[in-house]
Amino acid sequence: MPFSGPSSYLAVIDEFIGHWTDVNVALGIGGLVLQPDAYAITNLQTHRTNLATFITSLEGFINSQEGHRTSRDNQKDPMRERLRQLGGITKNQLRDSVYAGQVPQLIEPNANPGKWIIAMDDASHMWTTINATPPAGFTPPLLLTGGFTLANFNTAVAALKATFTSLVQADQDVTRAIDERDALFLIIRDRLVQYRGVIEAMFALDHPLVLSLPRVYPLPGHTPDAVTLSGGWNVGTSMADLSWTASTDPDLSGYSVRRSGADPYDTQSELVVDTLPPGTLVLATDEGLGTPGATMRYKVYVELSTGNERGSNTVTINRP
Repeated sequence: MPFSGPSSYLAVIDEFIGHWTDVNVALGIGGLVLQPDAYAITNLQTHRTNLATFITSLEGFINSQEGHRTSRDNQKDPMRERLRQLGGITKNQLRDSVYAGQVPQLIEPNANPGKWIIAMDDASHMWTTINATPPAGFTPPLLLTGGFTLANFNTAVAALKATFTSLVQADQDVTRAIDERDALFLIIRDRLVQYRGVIEAMFALDHPLVLSLPRVYPLPGHTPDAVTLSGGWNVGTSMADLSWTASTDPDLSGYSVRRSGADPYDTQSELVVDTLPPGTLVLATDEGLGTPGATMRYKVYVELSTGNERGSNTVTINRP
């Protein structure tokens, strides 16, 4: 199995470690050491351990990032409704005051955090001024539906701002972890390419240790056609139900279902949900959807015995 993406890194390296172990047994004392810096199997094992640590850390950062995204989205809707109410009351109940002309346009749900912060701060300032300097005929404090006060609003604003900050930090953590993972992977990949070249030079091309060499890159061949993925949230099972069309590729080895919380779908931070054999065309999962309000994006990859693969369309699932 060659490298086909981040999800395959550790498995392919393990194949090379197993092969290198066999080579060392065949060569005897000292085993195979790559030059110019005496890179041995122990160095590869250390690199593999470090890469696994990076991958585990990245998964933790991604889970944290997804949690902050869900928290942000769950706070945005009620905050936008409070902003709408405040604007409506000011324009209608205080329509003869100067405040009616100060109501800003309602913030768009997908506006960037900076615009959200400006909109919330402007609303808080206007609300504070109304309470402190009420127009004629109005007795403060101004209250929204359910007796929602300025203090309640400011608390909600502070919470959403904190979530924005946490999400920025989580995004930075994910980016850094991806960079660390990929930088080490490139070092390992180059060593494995060197290893293959050395083995092919040391042994006859029909030697078992050459014939059993793991691959770094897929064999020459075709890329499979993508399958079509569909899915939705199942209220009864509290799971996402995914299904896809069957691949008819003669080299089909199976399907890999993967997920990403990023929008658009990010293959560099995707996580494997499950690997399934040919003939399996459905999967129920709640991975990435553990919290009400969560949104997750899924793809299913057709994987060939040659190591080539292709991802499907993206399906977005929202948990109510």
